[in-house]
Amino acid sequence: MTIGNEPLIDTLVLVKGQDFIHEILMPAGESVPPSTTCELIISDLTGAVLADWDASVASTSISWNVSSTVADTINLPATFRIYVHYSDGKDFCWYAGQVVRE
Repeated sequence: MTIGNEPLIDTLVLVKGQDFIHEILMPAGESVPPSTTCELIISDLTGAVLADWDASVASTSISWNVSSTVADTINLPATFRIYVHYSDGKDFCWYAGQVVRE
């Protein structure tokens, strides 16, 4: 049995020398509540934070645009989590998984 909210498990791909650009679009008819924030946290296998990238949040999307000079500093192995923080104080992990390089 699973209780609570479970994040989607996925892989975050970083390409050496390429900016990390990603966008999460809200499903049709849904929107991001005002004052919502979001962050992508990358950690090493001990849990030490390697990077904490804040997202740009709009009513219909959440996105990142991280320069390659920053993204290239991430050492592997690493994991990631995407946390959404609502203005009512609720925090949810939407995605989690491994970071890989291509």
